[in-house]
Amino acid sequence: MSANAIVIGSGVMGASIAYSLARRGYTVTVVDKKSGPAQGSTGATSAIVRFTYSLRDSIALAWESKHLWENLRDHLQAPEAEPVADFIRTGMAVIDIPGLLPPTLRSDFDDLSIPYTEWDAVDLSRELPGIDVSNHYPPVRPDDPAFLDDSEEEASALYTPDGGYISDPVLATENFVRAAQRHGAQFLYNAEVIALDHHLLDPQQNVEGMASEGGAPEDVTEGAPRAGGDSTEGRTAWSVELADGRVLDASVVVNAAGPWSSRLNELAGIGSDHGVSLTPLRQEVHTLPAESTVIRADGSRIPALLDAGIGTYMRAEVGGQLLIGGSEPECDELEWVDDPDEVSMSVRPEQFETQSLRAAKRFNDITIPNRARGVVGVYDVAADWTPIYDRSEADGFYQAVGTSGNQFKNAPMVGELMAGLIDAVEAGHDHDSDPVRISLTYTDEELDLGAFSRLRTPAGTSGNVMG
Repeated sequence: MSANAIVIGSGVMGASIAYSLARRGYTVTVVDKKSGPAQGSTGATSAIVRFTYSLRDSIALAWESKHLWENLRDHLQAPEAEPVADFIRTGMAVIDIPGLLPPTLRSDFDDLSIPYTEWDAVDLSRELPGIDVSNHYPPVRPDDPAFLDDSEEEASALYTPDGGYISDPVLATENFVRAAQRHGAQFLYNAEVIALDHHLLDPQQNVEGMASEGGAPEDVTEGAPRAGGDSTEGRTAWSVELADGRVLDASVVVNAAGPWSSRLNELAGIGSDHGVSLTPLRQEVHTLPAESTVIRADGSRIPALLDAGIGTYMRAEVGGQLLIGGSEPECDELEWVDDPDEVSMSVRPEQFETQSLRAAKRFNDITIPNRARGVVGVYDVAADWTPIYDRSEADGFYQAVGTSGNQFKNAPMVGELMAGLIDAVEAGHDHDSDPVRISLTYTDEELDLGAFSRLRTPAGTSGNVMG
């Protein structure tokens, strides 16, 4: 069995990459150890769409992706009968605390034409009914006596009206899967990768599935490079061995395995040149019944709120629920893990109580139920909380890893940038010395993929899920 490109991982990143490659004429096979799409990190994501990143290229990537989410049906060429995930535009308010928002953020927003407004305590009270407008920075844990301290300093926030969230991240992933399948991609589930090997191709070898004989789809730029070219001389072939004994062959392999990405890199014998490390991190996201908090008098939902001053982010969830995640404050001990397969997927009552009490500190009409509710996920965290979208030191092996709990929002563009990167490198471009640049339609700029290089030293970011 052979394929031109093998994508390992069927979360939203793997599915998006598969779609972008397949519609460019690649013969794509996606393999995943789970029984279906979005059963790893994607299924536990809060799916928030925001633009407050530390790096300009990360901001531009999020802004471009927002437009694709808004037009997801068109981007995926999905038929009208197919349910498609919705972008829920609620706006996003970020409580401004020392060191959180970089000094260049507002000028970057201006340059990229991203609308924003400065909110004071009066604005916060108007837009988020029942909010406590005190600035509670720095965050502390509920068992710290300082947790109950009042603050006379009023909070302020940076508000972006185009923020929000994706209604159903699993459905969104399924949308990308179906779109990829319409372009011929196949998805193999219950297919665990146990070994990877690469070798040089024989120049006389006729490799099956190198480039599509049918030509490029109509929406792909004419003349775009294709993997393989006219000759196999000097090219690498990859063999991907599955636990059931099957072996898949390809000229291109893409690691989109989420928290399993480090293990996959080890199997492939790559990663020795990385300037940033990758480590899995267990995280929980909780929900509280809070209809009077999340639904305003006019029936609209409150803006999503990043509240690093108390150590959380929050947004409305269906059914009058408040969804609460953590922003990795220094007072919380993070749960780094060795093996994602050994992580407990049960919500821990003590973590639920901590986040619920923090939410109740910010909103005065929240009641905390006795039963803990939420989901557990594992982040694939890069040392600087910025992803690696890059090739590797081994020809034909690419990485979309280190997504650090903050990249779901960028999934539509990640497929496009990875396909553009693969096209360029497979055609002979030296990405390491001259990083590929991807044109951005909605900002009329170019995205410098060097910002997401595996070779970088850790970037100066927020040092948490904010990126």
